[in-house]
Amino acid sequence: MATFKGLDVFQRAILMAKYIYTITSQFPDKERMGMTAQLQRAAVSIPAILAEGTSRRTTKDRQHAVDVALGALNEIYAQLLVAKELKYLKEAEVKRFERGYDALRPKLIAYQRSIRPHPDSGLQ
Repeated sequence: MATFKGLDVFQRAILMAKYIYTITSQFPDKERMGMTAQLQRAAVSIPAILAEGTSRRTTKDRQHAVDVALGALNEIYAQLLVAKELKYLKEAEVKRFERGYDALRPKLIAYQRSIRPHPDSGLQ
């Protein structure tokens, strides 16, 4: 069985997390326990949820993990739009994120649709 490390969506999620850590390092100190921490947690949760989801026994549970990852991706997007309005980010940084978002989101959806029952489990 392939591991989560070999999944393209997992690798892309790692890159997204690295980018979020990079841009949030520029946020004001007053946001360290606020928006910075929230964005970093959401960013790290995407690859973590994908990894955790691969161990789920049922197709429904594995697909649900991808739903949660998609929710975290949208959470990051919304927070970055707020950060832009607060002048913590430049438009170019948001645009760069949007390119990553536009690449990752459809791949997550495609991955979710590709999830099938484990051949040895007998579970759906």
